[in-house]
Amino acid sequence: MTLRRFWSCSLLFFLLWTGGELAAAEGFRMDFLWKTNRKEERLSLLRRGPYIRIDQAANLFSLIYNVELQSFLGLEHLDAHFWSFDWPTIHAHATASRENRWRLRSDPFPEDPTLVPFSPSAPSPSPRASVFHDLARFSWVRNAGQEDRWKGRSDEAEEAEVLATPWGKERQAFWLSTVQQMKTLCQVFHFLLGREAWPESSLAIWLSLPAESGMPLEMSWRKAGGEEGRLRLLAQQWTDPPAESFTAPKDYARESLEEIEGFLP
Repeated sequence: MTLRRFWSCSLLFFLLWTGGELAAAEGFRMDFLWKTNRKEERLSLLRRGPYIRIDQAANLFSLIYNVELQSFLGLEHLDAHFWSFDWPTIHAHATASRENRWRLRSDPFPEDPTLVPFSPSAPSPSPRASVFHDLARFSWVRNAGQEDRWKGRSDEAEEAEVLATPWGKERQAFWLSTVQQMKTLCQVFHFLLGREAWPESSLAIWLSLPAESGMPLEMSWRKAGGEEGRLRLLAQQWTDPPAESFTAPKDYARESLEEIEGFLP
């Protein structure tokens, strides 16, 4: 086989494979390196059907969220335990309970009209998502002479810089819907347990970037108080992760969470 024929066949195979992947895959795995001040941590983000999984390797912790049921499954890998709860049950009980009503105020979920979840199999958009509070909104300008670099500034004087690459429309829409749903899960998780599932500044940057910017390969931000952060995409795989990645391992024992016992019936 000649070299030209070899490369032609390879290119045809690549186009057919990526085209089939784009049409079929409704899931992905992405690995990131997150740096904030002197802390460095590897984060993984997985998506399959209604499930989103976040892995925090440094904390030996995984969080699995079902976007349809608004249910949470936490895997504590250090001691092989898991816990679970669903937000609708907690929200309904807390708002009906005189003891807990003050903790939720009147309604912690004001509607955000900018969030319109995307479903690859649905012909029309799903209802709007609701969130605790809006994230920082950035105004963006493209760097002169650098088509792939953007600079942003928020109303809160937070500054950001992004290195991005173009994406296909289907992938970008699916990615954006996942980030929108991550916003809700991260805020519920932080409200109930006081823990951070994903760096909030990166969510604000992802959600506010212009559509033509594409996928951020690397982003950095600096808050008015001096806090700095950076998130870099290390690897991506556009296939459905294994189904068992979104359930508790069989040898893990269930435990209860004291933090949410007061919210449960």
